[in-house]
Amino acid sequence: MSISLFFILLLCATQVITTIIYVAYYRNWVTKMNGMLISMSLGMSAGILMGTILGVIYHGDLFKSTIYAILIGLVVGFLAGLPIGLPAVIDGILSGLMGGMMGAMLGDMVAMTRPNAIINIIAVMITMILLLVLYTAEESIRKQANQQILSFFKYPFLMIFTIAILFLVLNYIGPLDFPFLDKSGH
Repeated sequence: MSISLFFILLLCATQVITTIIYVAYYRNWVTKMNGMLISMSLGMSAGILMGTILGVIYHGDLFKSTIYAILIGLVVGFLAGLPIGLPAVIDGILSGLMGGMMGAMLGDMVAMTRPNAIINIIAVMITMILLLVLYTAEESIRKQANQQILSFFKYPFLMIFTIAILFLVLNYIGPLDFPFLDKSGH
């Protein structure tokens, strides 16, 4: 596994885990609608990103990449919806399932042409979406709670700028190392 791929997985996993813990801690102030939005977003994001990566890694074996991506998206959606209630769990599970299927198909289809580009594009989009989900959760909790809450977004532009710079640096580090992909097509 290359440094770039490790960074992408670490960053997105950290964002997902942080959002789940944050929502679980402040679950009394999260509305049902926002809880469903959060679980759907986390399940779909994890499913699409992991499906794309696994589709590239298991190129040619769509069944294996789809099953693994569905399981990852399903588990993330379930865990994200668990603190909120059953409707959020159902939404998270279904979104994770759908995201895993779509990501695996995308990764399998573009694996031979430009695997690094598609993984980097999806990772940047998912990272920004996960930041918006955490921001939405924080704003929802801030409106409902009458007390001071932990804030991740005192300087949101600095956070987005830092992540953008990190992705630009990763772009110059080099490819994501998929040595098993034969460029000749044989």
